[in-house]
Formats: sequence, structure tokens, C-alpha cells
Amino acid sequence: MQITLEMSPDFNRTVGELSSLGASLVRAASTGLAKGVKIAASCIVRDFLTGQALKRRTGTMARVVTGWLAEPLHGVVGIPDNSPVDRYAWLLGDERKTIVPTKSKFLTIPIGENLTAAGVAKYTSPRQVPDGFFVNTNGRLLFGRKNGKRGKFRALFLLVKSVTIQGTGALKDGVESQLDNIIADMETEIGKAIDSR
Repeated sequence: MQITLEMSPDFNRTVGELSSLGASLVRAASTGLAKGVKIAASCIVRDFLTGQALKRRTGTMARVVTGWLAEPLHGVVGIPDNSPVDRYAWLLGDERKTIVPTKSKFLTIPIGENLTAAGVAKYTSPRQVPDGFFVNTNGRLLFGRKNGKRGKFRALFLLVKSVTIQGTGALKDGVESQLDNIIADMETEIGKAIDSR
């Protein structure tokens, strides 16, 4: 998932008309754009990868979100190809996906006492719980166990046929929140290039 920032064709025409000064302007604008996309990536990590929309567990996605120049005047903010988070990088966009089981009838979603404070499952499968059993309650299929003969049922998994997940839009929101800063960085670098002539 990536958002690409490009200059308008008018900018390219103006640069061509300015000859040697135009080349300096392209370098300066690219330098400012490179700084700006890095700031936008930092904003996404700081403001959009923590909290209600996406709760960090391992921090891997936060480590790979970055900004870079694909070529002069072509800035990219996102997750580079072949990163360790390729499978779920789509969560940064607006895409909606329905997840269905591939090798069984149900998806097993860890819940309740099966989750650590960080949201990581203690058991990844009901098969790992030797004294567990299934319960159908109010149309929901649960798997859990009791502590002792008279203990209360403790749900460890919710079993469902599918789950629909909506992407957070964090990438777009983060870049849009920094557009003024990106433009300011570019203007500053262009100003420096003009002043040094």
C-alpha cells in the first residue's frame, strides 16, 4: 500500500523553460519532497498506528512504514514491497476484506482470558487446550474451559464462518495531514536553491 506524490505537468514545463536553473529547482524540490515524505511517514506511525484503529502488538508495521523518492519529483509514502508485513499492509488503506477459513469450517478468534495484555493469543488453536469444550450460546459458538468442576465457563475462542475487516485509511489520512508540511519543505529547498544562484 503506497500513496504517491507527483508534481503537475505545469511544473515540468516551467522547469524546461528555465534550463540550468530548472535543473537546480528539480533537485531542490526533490530534496524537499524527500524530507516531506519522511515526515508524513513518521506522522502515520506516531498518530495512526497506535490507538483505536490499529493497536500495536509487535511494532513491525510501524518499523517498515517509510517515505522515499522513487525518482526525482516522485515521492512515495507507504510500505516497501517484500516487507515482513505484506500480508496485512492493506490495513493502512480503505480496503475492506472478508476473511474465511481455508482448512476448516470456522475461524477461531482468540478472546477473553486467551489474550495477553498486548492482545497476543496464549493458545493459537483449541487443540492446544486439553480440557476445553465447545458451547453454543445465543447463536454463537464458543470454545473454552472451566477451572474445576464448579468453576465458571471461561471463553477462549469465538468460532465464526467469516470476518469482514475494514482498512483504517491511516495512510491517506496521515499523508493528507502533512501536505502543508511537505509543500513547505519543498518551498524552503527551492528558496535555498534560488538564493544560492
